[in-house]
Amino acid sequence: MKELALTRSINERLASKEFLVSVQIDPPKPDQFDDFRKTINVLADIGVDLVDVNSSRRLCHDSLLLAAYLKNLGLEVIPHITTRDSTINGLLSQMAAANQLQKIKNFLVITGDAYPVGSTLANSPGVFECDSVGLIGIAAEKLKLTAGLDLTLIAAVNQNNPDLEAEKLRLKQKIVAGAGMFMSQPVFNEDQLDELLDFYSYHTSLPLLVGVWPLVDSKTLRAIEDGKVSGVVIPQSVSAESKKLCKDAEVLRSWGLAKALQLVQAAKDRMADGVYIVAPSRQPLQILDFLKAVLAMRS
Repeated sequence: MKELALTRSINERLASKEFLVSVQIDPPKPDQFDDFRKTINVLADIGVDLVDVNSSRRLCHDSLLLAAYLKNLGLEVIPHITTRDSTINGLLSQMAAANQLQKIKNFLVITGDAYPVGSTLANSPGVFECDSVGLIGIAAEKLKLTAGLDLTLIAAVNQNNPDLEAEKLRLKQKIVAGAGMFMSQPVFNEDQLDELLDFYSYHTSLPLLVGVWPLVDSKTLRAIEDGKVSGVVIPQSVSAESKKLCKDAEVLRSWGLAKALQLVQAAKDRMADGVYIVAPSRQPLQILDFLKAVLAMRS
């Protein structure tokens, strides 16, 4: 792994008008850490220096501790914090320690999906003492105002919510609570991108990272279309086009990467603040050339 230059904060990048590019990282299972470390080394070598660290319902590494490890390697990080996994006091304590000990300033605060029945060691239903709006508000009050910590609370916007009035209300509640930035659900064509940006810009001018998920294999397509990925919707036109290509894996892959690259360029052209890239099947090394092309768009 090559030595990284001193990593600039997200706010510094936004101030310099850099187009942000984050790669979403899934935490490894305990027996997968060596492979994970090799993956991070490769990503750093091609220039990845900003990652958002997913939370997971699997038995795997904790997102905050993993973010601290990545921060020590020189990466700028956005750990996902979910109210599913801890009490409010526990989450605030973890965030304070991450901020003061590891200089982690950015936290994506989400409610999180409940555990499927029978999927956890003790069949835990999850904690859920509050939702994301509640945690954002408490963190803004206790950590930012009272403790004076320098941090940015990031929230999710679900442009695929069938009730956009409810989503508008929730967006505004998150802003009032203290959210300073948002990350969207992934988009899969330019119409979906335009709908997101129109909806978002009408209600706020806060920075936005647009989700882009390259559709490079039929497994990913089936998982999304079967409703296994909460909040993610593939437009019918994209779904129909992909089905024509599914018989040839390489053709599907080339089509998916080309479409995703066009979307990243479109997001930049439409003055989005940046993108986060969802790696197919939790394997970012599958799309290294694509990531290199996206990283070249930052300046």
